[in-house]
Amino acid sequence: MSEIIQPSDALRAQAEALKIKPRHYELALTEQAMRRAGGKPLSIDDILRRNGFSAGAKTNSKGTGEKENLTMQALRLYVPAAQQAAMGLCLLELREGILRIAVGDRVDDADLLRITQSLARARHEVASVEAEPWDRAELSKLMREQSELAGDRLLRILAALARDPDDAMLVEQAVSDILSEALQSRTSDIHLSLREDDARCWIRYRIDGDLVYKHLLPQRVMAPIVTRIKTDAKMDAADRQHPQDGRLAFEWQGRMIDVRCAALPVAPSGEKLTLRLLDRENLRTFDELFLHAPVVAQRLRKAIHGHTKDGGLIIVSGPTGSGKSTTLYGIIQDIDRSERQVYSVEAPVEYDMPLVDQTSVTDNSANTIADIIRALMRHDPDVIIVGEMRDGDTVEAALRATESGHTVITTVHSVDALHTLDRVDGFLSSAYRTSGLYILGHALIASLSQRLVKTVCPACHEVEKASKIFESAERCAELGILPDAPLALAHREGCDLCNHSGFLGRTLALEAMFPPEDQASRRAITEMMVSNVTTSVVDVPGTIYIPRRVSIIDLISRNAIDANMGAALLIEEAASTAHGPRG
Repeated sequence: MSEIIQPSDALRAQAEALKIKPRHYELALTEQAMRRAGGKPLSIDDILRRNGFSAGAKTNSKGTGEKENLTMQALRLYVPAAQQAAMGLCLLELREGILRIAVGDRVDDADLLRITQSLARARHEVASVEAEPWDRAELSKLMREQSELAGDRLLRILAALARDPDDAMLVEQAVSDILSEALQSRTSDIHLSLREDDARCWIRYRIDGDLVYKHLLPQRVMAPIVTRIKTDAKMDAADRQHPQDGRLAFEWQGRMIDVRCAALPVAPSGEKLTLRLLDRENLRTFDELFLHAPVVAQRLRKAIHGHTKDGGLIIVSGPTGSGKSTTLYGIIQDIDRSERQVYSVEAPVEYDMPLVDQTSVTDNSANTIADIIRALMRHDPDVIIVGEMRDGDTVEAALRATESGHTVITTVHSVDALHTLDRVDGFLSSAYRTSGLYILGHALIASLSQRLVKTVCPACHEVEKASKIFESAERCAELGILPDAPLALAHREGCDLCNHSGFLGRTLALEAMFPPEDQASRRAITEMMVSNVTTSVVDVPGTIYIPRRVSIIDLISRNAIDANMGAALLIEEAASTAHGPRG
């Protein structure tokens, strides 16, 4: 009997040491054995991280209390390669607070202090430094490789292409460097315009929500680059008369980046190519998304972790580019997919999620999103993810799925959490409206609305008292901020870390509404929706409503966003809610 129990106890102990469930560890061991037999071994840590099971796989030094591990490439963001070369050293890795550096003969204490201070300004604490002596020739080679950024090399490649645009190797390198430069710049989308007029052939990057004009190329250089990308994305490179979609994979910093490509003809005889960069490593976890919204996190977890099939609907809303899909994937990662059957229907699938059966629906698909939702009813689903509700047929199918006892998580375009209810109502046909709103009133778990706001650079932002920024205590009171509160201001000149913009990344400004759970209140909410008075939903006893203003004030108070920008957002929010009761 002890021989049977002992392996289980050992497995449980190992899982406990990794802070994961024994079931997850057992699944990882099974997958590791399969991969090893197939000649493609992976470590347990890698498998746990890929499946979203490892609690410590993605650390975050900005609020979780864990030290963040940084690679050589990531360290170069905080201590530029040129500065490392001037010091005669190369930063190798920051792991668990230990900074490894490669040095020739010795390292100056003053240089070490500058490095640790730079990392500390970016909230990466260094507990100790390990200096590794390197051969001078090897260190010089490594420093040259690190100093040559993709953007620097790209300028040389583009200049060479201007002299010889038919060089296939140069075209391939140009495409690789465009993607690398974009990823290093935190770009979400790349826009390439191919026009007859050389002055209109731009490569532009979408960085933190802003469109940046990056490279202006002659038409003879842009044409082979566009052709190469279309070919790699399995599109018809010769067809410039019809819209096309494709995908390609790109390896960057040891991981695969999925690139979604879309081609569009533009007048008079040009073409537009848009590349969406999908990096799973940049997906934010559930805890990261809702770290400062504990009520939201608690209510969502209660819904997605429940085992009774009561059905329910979670809707994430916001304008295009507000991170709805990212939030959707963050919620998916928190679902225990080893216990619950999760399906997704997307148009198209963006990220490949382990242990989720994903169906991609495109314009060329034989079935619609609604068709797939109805088909899933025969596949024993627990949770159904619907990428977006964009028509009445999809909305009806999603509501009927919740009526059957399934949890449906979806997105919709709307301006705020309450308007989402009107938006869903607008999709319903007159014949189905009453019954559809009845289901919505009883199945709705949460309506979330989000915006993305630029965050100040952690390395170079300045701090001033609120009373000095807003010039009076009365103004601070109007904004709901204490006069003595130290607030962040983006540095006008910026630094190397933020590409001299003063801002680095974006964060959520969240609005949330959770209806009460008792049936009497649900009936009251249903009657309000039928009567088109959804603005009164927040007045129903038991409704939890967190206005976006609360989130914005929290972001300002935590020095996450520029104080002046936050004040402008508060004024906009007040203006948008002045026309009706919003709680």
